Amino acid sequence: MTTTSATSSTSTAATTATTSTSSSSSSSASIGASILSSLNANGASIDTGTLVTQLTAAQQSSLETPITTKQAANTAQISAVATLTSDLNTFSTSLNTLIQGGTLQTQPVSSDTSVMSVAAVAGTPVGALNQSITVNALAAAQSLKSSGYSASQAFDSGTLTITVGSGSPVTINVDSSNNTLAGIAQSINAQKAGVTASVVTGSDGTATLVLKGATGAANNFTIASSDTGSEGTSLSALSYDGTSASGLTQTQAAQDASVTVDGVTVSRSSNTFNDIVPGVSMTLSKVGTVNLTSTRPNDAITEAVNDFVSAYNQLLTEINTDTAAATSSASAGALQGNSAIRQLKTQLSQLTTTPLNASGTIRTLAELGVSTAQDGTLSVNSTTLNTMLTNYPDDVEAMFVTSQSSSSSKVLITNTAGSAASGVFQVTGITPATGGGNATGSIGGSAMTASSWNLTGTSAQGAAGLTLQILSGAPGSATITINQGLGGALSALVNSMSATASGQPVGLLATLSASLTTQQTSLADQLTKANAQVQVYHDQLVAKFTQMNTLVSGYKSTSAYLTQQVDLWTNSNSNN
Repeated sequence: MTTTSATSSTSTAATTATTSTSSSSSSSASIGASILSSLNANGASIDTGTLVTQLTAAQQSSLETPITTKQAANTAQISAVATLTSDLNTFSTSLNTLIQGGTLQTQPVSSDTSVMSVAAVAGTPVGALNQSITVNALAAAQSLKSSGYSASQAFDSGTLTITVGSGSPVTINVDSSNNTLAGIAQSINAQKAGVTASVVTGSDGTATLVLKGATGAANNFTIASSDTGSEGTSLSALSYDGTSASGLTQTQAAQDASVTVDGVTVSRSSNTFNDIVPGVSMTLSKVGTVNLTSTRPNDAITEAVNDFVSAYNQLLTEINTDTAAATSSASAGALQGNSAIRQLKTQLSQLTTTPLNASGTIRTLAELGVSTAQDGTLSVNSTTLNTMLTNYPDDVEAMFVTSQSSSSSKVLITNTAGSAASGVFQVTGITPATGGGNATGSIGGSAMTASSWNLTGTSAQGAAGLTLQILSGAPGSATITINQGLGGALSALVNSMSATASGQPVGLLATLSASLTTQQTSLADQLTKANAQVQVYHDQLVAKFTQMNTLVSGYKSTSAYLTQQVDLWTNSNSNN
């Protein structure tokens, strides 16, 4: 990696200034020669208009040229920083889009998708799968229907009380404003009682009220009725207590889905769930047996690693061009010698040695076969990469997964996924904030930074970026697992570069951009003041030369008069 010292920056600035001064001096010399010509050594009349124009131009050149030279350099720097920031964001966004698309994650495979379809859960490693799963029953929702009525059939005033499972009863009031099937269905839906109501009109023109709950045995429901008026059919016709004597007829009972995984039977209230086989979302379609296997994304990971290296090298080339020193055939880069860009380059180079997964044998790109050349560019050792994919597939895959978890629901991870360093952290000595004090917690015997109920990890603990919220009832210790992943590590770097705090830039690129913008404004102000000075100088010249012309005109008149008198005297003396 080429290191550019502050001296080279000063040298470049000095060279630029010298060039500018030489150019300005040359221009001034040319203007000076023109001014001398205007004075006319042969004694002819002085062209004061031309002289004022040339003197003003000389003053303008000496005041404004150094400023416009700095403006050109400032504009180039602002453009370079903006382009670099944009390219960094594109690099990070493209990588994370690829990772989030799931192509770099092991995919589960069902031998019969008509029985059960499967998909990988984003952010959760799947690993090798080889399991037999039998779908014993599908989850179903309870469904009830009424007898057929005319659409205008009125029902008595009163109440219908719906109770779902062990939940609280929900009362539906019925009166003359809603005592038809359509009105009652609308009122049930408006109360959001956990039951959906609709009116179905049959081919014979009769209307039937249909009520349906959510899937799962726990979502079975009953309906109690109470009449308070006698405007039509009793509301008991729309009641259901689970017996055949009910007014409504059950067409489908509520039931749970049942699956047997490797001999162990489990039930779920829905036909879609992801908590039986880690990292696998299952959707049941019918009863039957399937084999659950998985496919490794080795080819996709190999391509992703090579694409990352190519994009990294392209970005490095851009940085090197922006920071290059001047040569005999090329000017210095717009950001040559800039310390912020040097720090960016250093932080980018550290990506290959940054732990990307929480634990494992292979945790860094360097261990995966990505090496750094003397000039800072990256390359991929395909043999090493293939060996690691074969021997440590889970470790390699985890390097492209961004996830975080806490062993306790009372210890919440509040930082953005990917912003904290990878690792498994044992947080001990946890106490919630009480009496206006702060929560407590330590990592490796070192206290975390505390503020009210929030705890923050430190770089010294290896937990940079980790923030926790301690809730009441939190246990004395908890295990925090952070898988930053390559996408998270790159995003964290890019975000830190453009970070702000309290509306003020604190990141390297954000601070540099703000500084250059301030400089741009300052140079514009300086140029405005220089223009004003030039105008004042011009006006002063015009006033002085006008005054001089008036005096010269008077002197010429006096000279002409005296010449005339001398001639008269001379002629008079000669005649005598």
